Amino acid sequence: MEIESQIATTREQSKRLLDLGIKPETADMVYHYTNSRVERLKWELQPHPPTLRGKYWTPQRISKLASPWHKNPDGTPMTGEQIFDHLWSKDIPAWSLSRLLALFPIQKYKEDTTLCLYRCEDGGIWTLGYLYEVESKNLSPIEDCVSLIEWLVENGRFNKEYLKEEQHEK
Repeated sequence: MEIESQIATTREQSKRLLDLGIKPETADMVYHYTNSRVERLKWELQPHPPTLRGKYWTPQRISKLASPWHKNPDGTPMTGEQIFDHLWSKDIPAWSLSRLLALFPIQKYKEDTTLCLYRCEDGGIWTLGYLYEVESKNLSPIEDCVSLIEWLVENGRFNKEYLKEEQHEK
């Protein structure tokens, strides 16, 4: 018996979520670009959120990354911004199944609901309700969640707090 385990969104699924406007800081994992010459080793799934500019990585902290050991191809020292970009700009956020489920809207039970995953108000129990039918060809719960999130965003039913600002207007 062959068992395949997917512990997080693939890079392609992650890109779909990012294209929908999902905030990268909602991810709990990251595909880190390693720059390896071996194709299978170019991307490494790491169990921590992506490194992003913002609360922790302020412009002041980023500027402190500059050091004489990091050089541009022409030999000039790299700035903190260049080092930050060199280390983390190609990284792709990834979402575990539990994080995807946590992104679903909190929904009270209603008579008129049809297929959706709901997170109960207390945040502790997950329920499968009915609002949208996810066609699952490969029986991947992560793909099902990504497809359902696509539907929720497209139909204006996704949590606005998890969307980038420009997605709120759509």
